Amino acid sequence: MSHRKNTLIAITALVLILAAVIASGCTGSTATAPAGDIKKFNSAEEIRDYIKNNTQLAGGSYYATDGAWTAGRMTTPAPAMAESSAKGVTQSASLPSAGSVGTTEHSQTNVQVAGVDEPDFVKNDARYIYVISGSTLKIVDAYPASSATILSKTEIEDTPREIFINGDRLVLLKTGTSELTQSEPAQGTDVATKMAMMPRYPYYRFAPVTHAVFYDISDRAHPKVLKDYTIDGDYTDARMIGNTVYLLSRESVYPYNDRIIVPAVREGATLVISPDVYYFDNPESQYDFTTVTSFDVNNGATKDAKTYLVGSGNTVYVSPDAMYVSYQKYHNIYRTMRGGAEPAIGMVQGSGVSSGSAAPVSVSSIVDDFNTMNEADKQAAIAAMKSGEQDAIARKEIDQSSTVIHKIGINNGAINYLAKGEVPGYLKNQFAMDEYDGNLRVATTSDVWTTRGQYEYNNVFVLDGAMKTIGTLTHIAEQEKIYSTRFIGDRLYMVTFKRVDPFFVIDLATPASPKILGKLKIPGYSDYLHPYDKNLIIGIGKETGTNDWGGVSTQGLKLALFDVSDVEHPRQVGKVEIGDAGSDSAALSDHKAFLFDKAKNLLVIPARVINQNAMQDKKLSGDQPNIWYGAYVFGINPDTGFVLRGTVEHGSGGSGYYWYGSSANEVKRSLYIGDTLYTLSSAKILANSLSQINTTVATIKLDGKDEVLYPEMRMVK
Repeated sequence: MSHRKNTLIAITALVLILAAVIASGCTGSTATAPAGDIKKFNSAEEIRDYIKNNTQLAGGSYYATDGAWTAGRMTTPAPAMAESSAKGVTQSASLPSAGSVGTTEHSQTNVQVAGVDEPDFVKNDARYIYVISGSTLKIVDAYPASSATILSKTEIEDTPREIFINGDRLVLLKTGTSELTQSEPAQGTDVATKMAMMPRYPYYRFAPVTHAVFYDISDRAHPKVLKDYTIDGDYTDARMIGNTVYLLSRESVYPYNDRIIVPAVREGATLVISPDVYYFDNPESQYDFTTVTSFDVNNGATKDAKTYLVGSGNTVYVSPDAMYVSYQKYHNIYRTMRGGAEPAIGMVQGSGVSSGSAAPVSVSSIVDDFNTMNEADKQAAIAAMKSGEQDAIARKEIDQSSTVIHKIGINNGAINYLAKGEVPGYLKNQFAMDEYDGNLRVATTSDVWTTRGQYEYNNVFVLDGAMKTIGTLTHIAEQEKIYSTRFIGDRLYMVTFKRVDPFFVIDLATPASPKILGKLKIPGYSDYLHPYDKNLIIGIGKETGTNDWGGVSTQGLKLALFDVSDVEHPRQVGKVEIGDAGSDSAALSDHKAFLFDKAKNLLVIPARVINQNAMQDKKLSGDQPNIWYGAYVFGINPDTGFVLRGTVEHGSGGSGYYWYGSSANEVKRSLYIGDTLYTLSSAKILANSLSQINTTVATIKLDGKDEVLYPEMRMVK
C-alpha cells in the first residue's frame, strides 16, 4: 500500500509539472519582466488561458457558461500619462501644507510609518475638521472652538470610505457599482474608442468600482471637484507620500463565456489608463485583479497604474519606497490523481473541517483540555503535537497555509514590481510586517492540524530586499496566537495569548539570527502596541480572569505600560482597567482611533464602558447593565504609569450592548487643535479644553443615527 501511495505521488508530481509546461505554452507570447519572475500578458486571450489552466492545476474551478472560448476585451498599451493639470485649474508648484492653514499646532492621523499617511474618515489641519458623516462630507471650522461651525456639507453618491487632506486639496475615496448592460459599440470603431465606450461586461451585472475624487478646498465653504476617476475593482487601501496618492483596488476575475474583462481607469466616459496586467507562474485556486494606481494631489492627474493577477487578500504594509501586498495561500501537500482510489485530504482551514472525501483529521481531546493542564502535562501535550506535525508532514497528510507577499516599488508615482516572498503561517494585520535597513520583518501564526490534534505556534521571519528568507525564528509560544506586534528599530515587541499574556522582546539586530531576549507573563492581552519612547511601550487590550469552570473570561479594557530597558526582564510599570466585561474601544481594532502625543503628555482612548454593578433583581428582570459612551484622557508618568486627566461623555444608556459601534454615541476618533481636544462620534463632535478635560467648550451636531458606521461593527470580545 505504501509503495502504491508513493507511486501515485510521483505520478501526480509529474502531471503537475507537465500541466505547468502546457499552461506556460498557452501564454508563450508573454515577456518576462526583469525582476521577481513576473511576466506580462499581451492580450485577454492569454489571461483567459492562463486562468483556465492554472486554477484547474491548483484544484480550483474556472466557470464558463458556454463552451465557446471567444476573446474578451483586450488590454491595450497604456496611453501617455494624463494631462499635467486639470481643466480650468492652474497647477501650483506647491500647495500650502495642512499646518499653514491655521496658526496653531494640531494632531495628525496615527500611522504605522512616519511620512506615509493613511486615509481615514476624519482628518484635520490647524483649523478645520473634515469628516465623512453618513453619506455627507462635512467641513467644520473648528478652531477656535468657541465659534465652531459647519462650513459646508457635500452629499456623496455611492458609499464614501476615507479621505486624505493635503493643503488645499482633499481626496475622497468611495466605492460603488457599475450597472452593466449588453450594449456594444458600432462596427468599425477604433480600439481606443471601444475601450472607452463598451461596457465592462457583455451581460447584466453590478461590478464593483472605486472612485478617487479630487477636490479644491481653497474655499472651504464651497469645495469644487477637480477630477473624478473610476477604477475597476473594490477599494482595498491607500497611502499618501508627499504629494502622491497610491490607491489599491481589487476585483475577483469573473469570466463569462470566457470573456476576460481587465481593469481600467476612467474619467467619466474617457479611458485614462488601461494598465498592463502582470502575472506569475504559480497556480492559485482563486485569482484577483489587484490594481495599484498613483495620482498627483496637486492637480488630480494620474501618474501610473499597474494590474497584477494574484491571489485574494488585502493586508497591506507600505514603506516610503515599497508597497507590500499579502494574501494567505493554502497548499494541498497531498492530493490524489483524478479517478485514483486513494482518499484526498481536503483543505483544512481554521474550523478544522476537512473538505475532502476522507474523514476529517481527528482532533485530540488534549486541545480541549489544554487550558486546564498543569505545566508538565502541557509541555508533554505540546511535544506530542509537535511530533504529530512532523509525522503528518512526512506522511503528506497535512494541509499547510502560508502568506505570499508581493513587493512593489513606488517612487514619486512610478510603480514597479520588485519581488515575491512566501512565509509559513498567516498575518494578524499590517503591523505584522515592517521594513528596516532594506529587509522585511514578518510575524506569523501557524495553525496546523495533525493526527494528534491542532498544533499552533508563532514565527518571525526576515526577508532580504529580493524577498528571500534570511532569518527564521519559529515555534514561539506554542498553543497560543499573536494578538499584537510592533517592530521598533532592531526589536520586535509581540503579545501572544491563550490563557495569560506573554509579552515578548525579540532581537532582530542580526537579521539572520532572530532571538528572544525576554518575556513577561501577565493576565490579559494587548490588541495594539504603541511606543512611548525607546524604553517604554503602551499596550491596550482586555483584562482577563478565571471563570467558575477553570477557563478564561474576558473582563474590562486594559491599558498597560511596559518597561523594556532591561530586555531580558521586561516589566509592567503601570496598568489601568476600565469597565467590566463587555467594555470595548475602537482602538482595539483600529490604530487610527488611538491618539498619543508625548510632548503634550496626552493619551486619548475612545471607550464604551459597561458597568455590571446593577442590582441583582434588575439583572434577573432583563435590564441591561449601565453603559457609558465617551473617551478617557490620560497623562503618562514613566515611573508609575497612567494618570487620569479627565473623561469626555458622549452619552449613556442601555442601547448598543452587544455590538460595538451600534450606538451613534460611540466615540470613534479624537484629535486636537491648539489647546482643544475634539472627540467624534456619529452623533456629534465635542470640543473640550486640554487644560480642563471635563469642560465642554462646544458641541457640533453631526446628525448620526444608531447604526454601525465607522469602524465596521464587530462582536464584543
